[in-house]
Amino acid sequence: MSLKDRIDADRSRVFMQYNHFADYHTWNGIKFLCVVDEDTAIKRKNNNVNDISWDNNTIDTLIYVPQDKWPGRYPVPNEHGIFDKVMMKILQVQNDMGMLTIVLSAQSPKAVAE
Repeated sequence: MSLKDRIDADRSRVFMQYNHFADYHTWNGIKFLCVVDEDTAIKRKNNNVNDISWDNNTIDTLIYVPQDKWPGRYPVPNEHGIFDKVMMKILQVQNDMGMLTIVLSAQSPKAVAE
C-alpha cells in the first residue's frame, strides 16, 4: 500500500469519523461531514497568536473536508454561501492530497462603546 493510500485510509477511518473529530454541518442547506477548527482560524487571523483583543469585525471559521465530500461545485475564494445558517464568504481554499482546508469569514459588527 502506497503512502497516499495509507493517508486516504487514515483520513476516512480516523480524522473524518463522526464524533471523533468531525461533525455534521450544512453548506447552502446541504448536510456534510467536516472538521471545524476555530482556534486555528483565530491564530491565522491574528498572526499566530490566540488573542481576541484585535478584531476587524469578522468571525473566521476554518474547516477541513475531503474534496469529494464538499457539497456542490469546487469552492473558490470570494464565493458566498450559508454555513450553518450564517452567511459567509470563502476566503481561502487549499487542497492537500484531496483534503480541502477552507477559511470562511462572516461579518460580525460590534456595538460602539460609549
